[in-house]
Amino acid sequence: MMAFYERLTPFYDEIFPVNETACDFLLSFFEKAEIVLDVGAGTGNMAMALTKKGLRVIAAEPDVAMAEYIGKKAGENNVTIPVHIKAMQEIDQIAEKVGGIYCIGNTLPHVNNSEELGLFIKKCYELLSNGNRFILQLVNYEKVLSSVNDFSFPVIQKDDLTFTRYYRQEGEKIIFTTNLTVKGDKFSNSIPLYPVTSSQLIPILHEVGFEVEHVYGNFARQEYSKNSPALVVVAKKRV
Repeated sequence: MMAFYERLTPFYDEIFPVNETACDFLLSFFEKAEIVLDVGAGTGNMAMALTKKGLRVIAAEPDVAMAEYIGKKAGENNVTIPVHIKAMQEIDQIAEKVGGIYCIGNTLPHVNNSEELGLFIKKCYELLSNGNRFILQLVNYEKVLSSVNDFSFPVIQKDDLTFTRYYRQEGEKIIFTTNLTVKGDKFSNSIPLYPVTSSQLIPILHEVGFEVEHVYGNFARQEYSKNSPALVVVAKKRV
């Protein structure tokens, strides 16, 4: 898997450019936060966009190649984005309290089961200072699970690059397969994802102690439904 991500990293920002709607959405909730944590930062494109808009962002990213790319990109742009090479389950090792946490881009389903999901949310709660927000965004797995054998993402085509993504169900997991083709060379990777649904996630947030303020179907703040493309949850740590 690491070899695949090393291949993917140089093309990641081209495949997944910054979503300005997502950036504005996050900024609207975090603009007064002193420090914001990006969990599963990838190559740091969102962390970079928010930093350029005046936020102080720290990143947690378990893949070494991507973490190094964040540092390189920050240096090239003369900004500082501290990077912790940590998985979701390790964020409690980040010593400082933060004024906001976001976990977007379908990072959350990389937990293995409901126990890990609950533990991650609890660690976010403990790391977050009172009265501040935790924002989650992932694929709408209610929709995926209702049509998993027919579900795929649009093909991304960029000059000599093609990127495809597919799902198939295997027991309680969704097998997520990505294929990257660059100038005729093909690289493939498959990983199991834990399909977190709104009906599972929201009760856990409440149980841990969060107040769920908003549930959207995308970053444009459209109302969530079982047919929404995504699940976006804004939760607040009670004072």
